[in-house]
Amino acid sequence: MRYLFNTLLGIALFLVATTAQGQYFKNNIREYKARLAGDCAKLIDSGKFFLTADSLSKTFQEKGYGPVDVRLKPMKKKKLTPGQIYDRVSESIVIVSSAGRCGEVNDRGVECKQIHTYPASGYIINSEGIIVTNYHVVEGYVTKHNTVSRDVLVVMLKDQTIIPVTEVLLADKANDLAIIRIDPKGVELTALPVATKDAEIGDPVFIVSHPKGYFYAFSSGMVTDKFSQINAQQYRNLMAISADFAAGSSGSAIIDQYGNVIATVDFTKTLQHSDDETKTQMVLKATIPSSALLKLIEEGN
Repeated sequence: MRYLFNTLLGIALFLVATTAQGQYFKNNIREYKARLAGDCAKLIDSGKFFLTADSLSKTFQEKGYGPVDVRLKPMKKKKLTPGQIYDRVSESIVIVSSAGRCGEVNDRGVECKQIHTYPASGYIINSEGIIVTNYHVVEGYVTKHNTVSRDVLVVMLKDQTIIPVTEVLLADKANDLAIIRIDPKGVELTALPVATKDAEIGDPVFIVSHPKGYFYAFSSGMVTDKFSQINAQQYRNLMAISADFAAGSSGSAIIDQYGNVIATVDFTKTLQHSDDETKTQMVLKATIPSSALLKLIEEGN
């Protein structure tokens, strides 16, 4: 009887352990934040040439980006469960971050040797290393207001591989989109298909992103509104959703129930009561529809 009990207990513990191995509780600081800073330090100290903020700032804000030839994956048509969506999509979601050793000297004459990073989000659309993020993510790297992280712009894959950005292929300030390139050294990356038709109000949506350092967080909701807005002196179309995202989610993909990209994260806006500006009533979460991305790729700006 005791042998049988011990055998059953062993089987039960094995099953629990096996189940636990499916999805573990990750350490965001150790696995992503600290790894990002540490590997960026190695890149910077290597002395190799990268797309530094100073070298990029001369051309990034210039208009006249031409169309680029990007081989996109065909749209998927098979409906997926939320769990399947997370498993498939998360492999294509990346961290996009500027990094640098600022060298600033404080009032006591001590030089800062810390590696500063500012992680945002992005997603792979071509297996050879073509990635979408927000214009403001790349602009945050090149702006003169950024004095501490101007040495290298990097992409971190889900497996924690860090690769420097080698080129900005397209930049569209009005639609807040940028397409960047990395060199995966022959490794075939997992790319997401981009929807050729915009989503409709009421359609379900999903997002995997990095809100405030909670890397690869999953959220779901639906399309709540479609509207136009002036940005950079041009009208652009936006799509509001109810799925949650926050600072750090900028540039991530909004996904439909089939695993296709239907939009890109843009911004949030807190809506407050007119009589009490400290009383939040709701948060508008705006995204850029996939039609804007496809137009940028096909026509440039």
